[in-house]
Amino acid sequence: MLFVVFKLYVVSPEAPTWRGLLAIATGLTLLIALFNYSRLLKITEAPTSTIASAAQGYIELHGVASTPKPFKTPYHDIPCVWYRAYVYANRVDPDTNKPDNRLLNYTESKQLFQLQDASGVCMVNPAGAEVIYVEKRTKIKNDHRYEEEYLPAGKRLYLLGYLDTLHHYNTTKAIEKDTTDLLVSWKKNPSKLVAGFDQNRNDQIDMDEWEVARAEARREVEARHQMHANNETYTLTKPENGQMFLISALSPQALRQQYRHWSSIHLAVFVVLLIANIKLS
Repeated sequence: MLFVVFKLYVVSPEAPTWRGLLAIATGLTLLIALFNYSRLLKITEAPTSTIASAAQGYIELHGVASTPKPFKTPYHDIPCVWYRAYVYANRVDPDTNKPDNRLLNYTESKQLFQLQDASGVCMVNPAGAEVIYVEKRTKIKNDHRYEEEYLPAGKRLYLLGYLDTLHHYNTTKAIEKDTTDLLVSWKKNPSKLVAGFDQNRNDQIDMDEWEVARAEARREVEARHQMHANNETYTLTKPENGQMFLISALSPQALRQQYRHWSSIHLAVFVVLLIANIKLS
């Protein structure tokens, strides 16, 4: 930032312009320092959990990334869970004799991938995520430059996002509703209901037999709910309230150290520029 201000001063050394540029640089430096500090707070304050014990909401997860089916980058065929790929022109324009490095194509994967820790597995929808510390590969072929940034399969990742745990199983209200629905379906087939619960063989379902049927329906529903709960789907997605959605191949400790480092540097630069503003005023 100081270098940019100095360059602008060299171009326009007049005092009013210089003071204006210095004031702008001071404000921008403060904003950058606050930006880095806010990201530090978000990473520090996010609740950490394992996948199996996670509650629905904004959360921090760690795990190993994989895909249910083989998934590769489009130009290098590298097994990955996510990629973004650029195709640039890489030639000299014959008309102008100048380098032609235009962006010709951009693609980004939208496929969901899995994150697994010691407790379970969840799906990750990377749409809208800030993906950082990816690996990169470049190749040049037929006057084109192919660049790919990707997260390799099998790599440990750190994620911040909104976890939808779909906890609508095993609640009293849900079990009672499904039990009622099941009994209604049984009533629509009276012969089957009689065959299953007519204990005194009078071809009718009396009150006591109906209570037996109700108890059996509830046991069946509870077993079904338990099966769904054990195979419950967890999906990490972009929060709707603007909170950070982050997928990082760097650990949260390293990220915190980096954001702390840059916020300190920009805060120090801000103090220097502020003193310069005061002296020039």
